[in-house]
Amino acid sequence: MTTSDRVLVDVDVQVDFCEPNGALYVPSSPNDLFRDLISWAVKKDVPILGSVDSHAYDAWEFASSKSLGPNGQKPNFPDHCVKGTPGWLKVSGTLPSRFRFIPNVPNLSIGNFVGELLRGETQGFYFEKEVYSFFANPIADHFLQAYTSMLAHAPEFFVFGVATDYCVKAAALGLAERGYKTALLVDAIAGITPQGTQAALNEMERAGVRITTTTELLAGASA
Repeated sequence: MTTSDRVLVDVDVQVDFCEPNGALYVPSSPNDLFRDLISWAVKKDVPILGSVDSHAYDAWEFASSKSLGPNGQKPNFPDHCVKGTPGWLKVSGTLPSRFRFIPNVPNLSIGNFVGELLRGETQGFYFEKEVYSFFANPIADHFLQAYTSMLAHAPEFFVFGVATDYCVKAAALGLAERGYKTALLVDAIAGITPQGTQAALNEMERAGVRITTTTELLAGASA
C-alpha cells in the first residue's frame, strides 16, 4: 500500500488548453513544469488525480451547438476537448504509465479503483467532466472520500494546471471546501486574464489554500 502524504491534482492539462494550436489555448501554459511534476511523481510513486474536459461534438458550451446549458447558459466557446479528438488528449509527457479515465456517469462502482490507487497498482485517475469543477464528475467526491478514509494520515493535495481563473480555482476551492489540505503550485498554473488570475488567487487564499511552488514541493519531498 502506498503511504504517500502528497497527491498531485492535474487540472485539464490537455492539448486544446495547453498547446498554442489548441482550440482554447491558455497563454504561457507551463507545459515543461507539468511534465517535470509527472516525472517526479512517477519516480516517487506519488498518486495523481486529475480532471479532463470531455465533450460530445454538440456540447451546449459550443458556439456551433443549438443547445443551451441547464440554466440557459450559452457561452459560445469554440469546439474544444471533444472526446477522442487530438485536442482532448493529455499533453505529451503528462501521463504516468498506469492510469485510468473515469467517465462522467453516476453510480459507477469505485471500490476496485480505490484499492488500485492504495496499493499503487494504478498511479493516475482522471475524472472526465463537462463544466469547470473537478467535482462535476459524480464519482470524484465518493472516490476521494473512500481513498482518504483508508489512509493513516490526511494527505496534502497539490493542484496545478489550467486555467487558474476557472477550472484550477474550482478544483482547489472544491478540495478546500470539503476539508482537504490543499496547496496550489503557483508556478505550474496559467490563467486567462491577469485580473481574473489575481482574483482567483485571492479567493483561494481566503478559502485556506496554501500557495507554494514546484521548487518547494520537490525540495520538501527530498528532505
